[in-house]
Amino acid sequence: MFIFLQFLFAVFVILPFAFAEDIPSEYVPKIYVIPESAVTPEQRTFIEKAVPEKAFVVPKKPRKLLIFDINADYGGHHSIAHANLAFRLMGEKTGAFTVTVSHDPQIFQKNSLQQFDAVFFNNNVGNIFSDSILRTHLEEFVRHGGGLMGVHGTTAAFMNWAGTNKGKDDWSIFGEMIGGRGTNHREPDEKIFVKIEEPNHPLLQMFPKNGFEYQDEFFRVRDPYSREKQRVLLSIDKEKTNLNRPPYTGKKERSDEDYALAWVKNYGRGRIFYCTIAHSPKIFWDPMMLRFYLAAAQFVLGDLDASTLPSATVNDTIRSHEKAGWRLVMPAYTFHKFTLFETIDKTAELGLVYCGGLNFQKVGGGINKNFDPKFLNDKEIEAVQTKLRSKNIRMVSYYYGQLPGDESACRRVF
Repeated sequence: MFIFLQFLFAVFVILPFAFAEDIPSEYVPKIYVIPESAVTPEQRTFIEKAVPEKAFVVPKKPRKLLIFDINADYGGHHSIAHANLAFRLMGEKTGAFTVTVSHDPQIFQKNSLQQFDAVFFNNNVGNIFSDSILRTHLEEFVRHGGGLMGVHGTTAAFMNWAGTNKGKDDWSIFGEMIGGRGTNHREPDEKIFVKIEEPNHPLLQMFPKNGFEYQDEFFRVRDPYSREKQRVLLSIDKEKTNLNRPPYTGKKERSDEDYALAWVKNYGRGRIFYCTIAHSPKIFWDPMMLRFYLAAAQFVLGDLDASTLPSATVNDTIRSHEKAGWRLVMPAYTFHKFTLFETIDKTAELGLVYCGGLNFQKVGGGINKNFDPKFLNDKEIEAVQTKLRSKNIRMVSYYYGQLPGDESACRRVF
């Protein structure tokens, strides 16, 4: 009982709770923060001993990781404080990055956000901020090449957790970025066998290739999760885990029974990582899991190169190309008589994931202009980006006949 009360007093409420059930627009979420003081001295010692000795790769430059850790209308997972401490100590000990922990949504103002290489949403549940301008800044930060990392409850970030709209997704774009939605789970200490989906993937080098048993609270996420969109790293091994035991006999949280636990993906040029294994504080003094999270951090920060090709498009040939560092690209001139949108569709139909573009081909999709920034406005360029994302195609080459003479026009091309 004493430990439970200690945990309750460790939770700080930093905004007032005020809402009107009949007027959702006036609803103000109740915001919670789990302070680092929630970590006991004994747990701190465990974490310090478990932190990796060195980084996986030498950073290309000094890296800064923003950790945002508030919860809305939910008291928060106790492990948030342990994760904050573990990541801070990992950065300090390995020299891979420095950490800034923030509870203030204003950190997502454009000028503030630009100082960071990646954002780690640490177990955030609920509608943590609703300012559309701040949300746009975050989306642009990721789409233009920033990193985004999330664990466990992050699949429920920007979802309403109380009031008349409880359970409703308030920002579907975040779901598209992080790669899944929801918090469906079984016991908080469920025992499963973890399958290593890609034994040779750079982010998985710390795990036994044949998998391992583990206990935690494992989410079964819903759409927009899809193997067509992300590279699955870990999943529940259905052959080695009894998912049909009482009281869950006959229960399927997903009709396809595809229970991914961790993945990577791209959103525009942004690098995304998510893993559900972060419910229990002890996760963050497990040396194996801390090495995994260090590799993930170095990936989203831009230092550890790792493939994000969607699992549905990967075969042994593609894996051999990845090992050799190759990218099989559909040449732009192959489809020069087609619109760019048709080129994207045909690239996807051929099972490829990279294409090129030409500045003299029509865009298509209702845009009767050449694919040239001289003629396209921001909304039309965004339509091209949306088309690429919808087909999971990345444009890695672009032919431009003659670069402009002035700097601003040249930057727009690039």
